[in-house]
Amino acid sequence: MERMDYLGQSLMQAAVLPGRVAYLIAAGSEAGFRRALLEASSRWGGMTEPMVPVTPEGTVVERLRQMVRIAGVEAAVNVDVDPGVAVGVAADLGLVCVPIDQIRAGTDASWTCPPLQITGIVERPNAPLAATDESPLWQAAAAGYIGRRPAEGYWPDVQARPSGHGDDFGRSQLFEAVHILQSVEQFGEHHSVSPGHAPAVLWITGPDDVEDCLAFWNLRALRPVSSADIPMMLLPSDEVQHWMGFPKQLADFLGRRSRQFCPDVLLFSENVSQEQLHQIAGVLQLVPTREEVRAGVRWPEPPAGQAPFVYRCDVDPADFVLQEREYGLTTSFDVQVFSGESMMRFASPVQFHGPARALVRISGSLLEGLPRRAGIAAMIDSDAQWRGDGIQLRMQAHHSYLFPLTFPTLAQATARLLDQVTAMHSPSGPGRLGAALQRQTDIAALLEAGVYEAVIALTTPRSKELLKKLQELEADGEDDGRLIEIAATWGGRAERRYLPADALEGMSRGQAAGVAERLCALGWAERGLVTKCEQCGIRAFHPLHEAGGRARCPGCSAACTYDLRSDHLGVFYRLDSFADRASDNGVLPHLLVAAALLRDKPQSFFLPGTDLHFSDGTTEEVDLFGIYDGQVLSAEIKTSASAFTDSQLKRDVALSKRLGADIHLLAAMDTVPDDARHKADRLCREAGMKLLVRDRNDLRPAAAPPAAVTPADGLRHVRDAAHQLLAMLEKHRGISPGQAAKILKTAAGPEAKPVPAQIAALTTAMDRYGTQLSGPLQKIEAALDGLLDELAAPTADEAS
Repeated sequence: MERMDYLGQSLMQAAVLPGRVAYLIAAGSEAGFRRALLEASSRWGGMTEPMVPVTPEGTVVERLRQMVRIAGVEAAVNVDVDPGVAVGVAADLGLVCVPIDQIRAGTDASWTCPPLQITGIVERPNAPLAATDESPLWQAAAAGYIGRRPAEGYWPDVQARPSGHGDDFGRSQLFEAVHILQSVEQFGEHHSVSPGHAPAVLWITGPDDVEDCLAFWNLRALRPVSSADIPMMLLPSDEVQHWMGFPKQLADFLGRRSRQFCPDVLLFSENVSQEQLHQIAGVLQLVPTREEVRAGVRWPEPPAGQAPFVYRCDVDPADFVLQEREYGLTTSFDVQVFSGESMMRFASPVQFHGPARALVRISGSLLEGLPRRAGIAAMIDSDAQWRGDGIQLRMQAHHSYLFPLTFPTLAQATARLLDQVTAMHSPSGPGRLGAALQRQTDIAALLEAGVYEAVIALTTPRSKELLKKLQELEADGEDDGRLIEIAATWGGRAERRYLPADALEGMSRGQAAGVAERLCALGWAERGLVTKCEQCGIRAFHPLHEAGGRARCPGCSAACTYDLRSDHLGVFYRLDSFADRASDNGVLPHLLVAAALLRDKPQSFFLPGTDLHFSDGTTEEVDLFGIYDGQVLSAEIKTSASAFTDSQLKRDVALSKRLGADIHLLAAMDTVPDDARHKADRLCREAGMKLLVRDRNDLRPAAAPPAAVTPADGLRHVRDAAHQLLAMLEKHRGISPGQAAKILKTAAGPEAKPVPAQIAALTTAMDRYGTQLSGPLQKIEAALDGLLDELAAPTADEAS
């Protein structure tokens, strides 16, 4: 039995929701529209299912593409579009295509249930209104469509009732007593960027106008279900003016809404003229206005509106609904995490009243950093699919859930990614050294000032590098004594290089000593004393713990003296043999880049050097491969950017593409020139990847003390922060925690780090008082400008 280690406890979130679809209907087809309405009216979540008219050529307008994406549906159901065209349209929308006669046959479209399983039994007098075959199209779109007329004036199997009076459908919309609203019971958004409460929308249509009715349906499909209040009603242009008492009922409805928006009503239509819209507004006792349209959530909540209520009919209400959202009722639960399977146990946030199927989405910290790839989802569960920040499972509905999931580590996920694109992979020689060094110590130390440079300086050179150096000195005319001294100092490969701290170039004496000691603390270097034997001429390094009171040559055992530096013993430093070998094999640049990437995105993992064997018999080596905050990254790293020739860049980008990378990283220890950046960027764009560049400016930033902040700088920081707040207020926008942190950092200076309490305080103040802050902020900004002018003015002595 496989051993399972206990890894701790983690808080996770589950969302339960229906599997929803988009319907593909032939453009202008009333029959197709009614068929789609019939299906949507019988499904949990059906009101939020968009309907997409498709031309014979397969054209879909861009607005509808956007709506389908935002709706987050599972499949495209073909109602009456040519099958070949429908498959192409569905693929273009990123969805599978399901024929409508298979919508309940275990396909991706079938993971839902009838609304009755969500609402339970409704008493007959309170049953909502629904349209029948005899109803005009606007009633079917407004209230939901059952089809056949019931024999007894009631559908017991769907808990709805018909009506032959148009005004019933208008009034029922006011009181939210229409059948289609049953489909969104126990359903809503658990995350949304909705602009907030907005004006009521009265969409005016002809009785059987397919275009208007369809446009209204799609607008309402994206209406916030639970996160904001945006009432939407579909009214007939040739009837509404004759409904007795309806203007009064509409006024009562509008008078119950807190006035957090302007105007009270938006009248809109695709095909009804502006003149007729104004006439209908007059009949409904609405008054035109030119006030700026706004929406939002204000605190404290303003009082309800009062008659006369105002309207506009020149504003597209779609702007209020085209925002991202995530659907489902949620619950949080603790998971006891093991290295193998971990059990998910939670009570369903949705109460079902009969057999049903639903989707369950699991999210939380255990999924952070994992690439959203199908192969990684399959490691979690064979049926799992990625949806947003979590995984989705198709399950039978239960009052409580208990099932196992396996959460891979980033290392396991990285190995799986390579398994999917190679026949075999294994660490390269340098990669093995790098991985071992990663396990032994914190490679983030390489990012510290001087550490990387000191390791390189202490690395014992290869023999070919020694030969190159000697040839250069000989060409410069150096005498034989100087050549022998250089050869002795380098020591070949038999003797590891050792240097005193003050020989480390590019840093002060004090900094060099600190860096050398840092290497010792990391276990990468050791301190020692040096002797030079007068008898045999051997120079030798003696680790401090081996240095006795009397120095002896390790070669001939003759007595000798320790090297003196000025008036004291000279302490030398030498790399540990493993660190020396790793540096000699060129591993350090790989580890340095990995450390920089991990510093930027801690939810990451990288393999430093991997040999790749592909199924076509070819082999390659990748310098760095892994997961960078949920994205697959492949890197080529050079000591010198001059190695990035045109052919090298093409080879590197092609390899990253072959490995399925999202990001190609180009890195060098010196400066990458603009020409190489531009060429690499063009190749990456052609390959469908992002380019990331890291060079000296990112990896080895010069340590410089922060500039002193003058009184004028402090005033300017506060003035700029006040200006940013005013700009947000003028746009009637709330403030997110991230924006609050940015403004606080602006006020305190670039080195400041706002704490959570400060961020929460500013966010709460903006949400609570909103535009009330505009006046005080304007006065503060003006006062600061005056102070800055005074500081900038010359003093009397300077003027003289």
